[in-house]
Amino acid sequence: MTQPKIRLALIGHSGAGKSTTAQLITHAAESRGLRAEVIKVAAPLYDLQHAFYTRIGRTLPPGQQDQQLMETLARCLRDREPGFLLKDFLARADASSADVVINDDVRSYDHDLLRLRASGWTVMRVSAPDETRKQRLTAQGYLSLSDASTAGVEDVDAEVEVTNDGTRQDLAAHVRAVLDRVFSC
Repeated sequence: MTQPKIRLALIGHSGAGKSTTAQLITHAAESRGLRAEVIKVAAPLYDLQHAFYTRIGRTLPPGQQDQQLMETLARCLRDREPGFLLKDFLARADASSADVVINDDVRSYDHDLLRLRASGWTVMRVSAPDETRKQRLTAQGYLSLSDASTAGVEDVDAEVEVTNDGTRQDLAAHVRAVLDRVFSC
């Protein structure tokens, strides 16, 4: 009998450290002999963003986002095909052979996150002070900044809370402590 996958959905405002936390979880899982994989709800949006910038003759460096464009694309996709992003994501997550599956970009808290919870995902909120988040996003070279897609994240009940207001080492220590509880279940 195969062991059930550990599924973690990281939520928080942009720049809070969700992707860094996902990397730290991946490392912690691998140190326990488990395979981890980060799967993004927004993978189709990244593809569309890439096509948009390619078409206008510009290239985005790896990791850069145009948040306003991504939010517009998500809104248009949801208007025209409401379940597409989540259906696409769940198919990719279910196909994963990883022991630990991590998502760090779910944004629809009143629909998508509810479905993830119903599918056994544990919700982990990552938070950081506003000024710290803005500095991180600016340093990453984001072309446009917007918190519209994460509005209301503070109101979501999360099973796990991580505050990212110190160094990467501080965050790693917080993540290890949390994961000791998650992996022991």
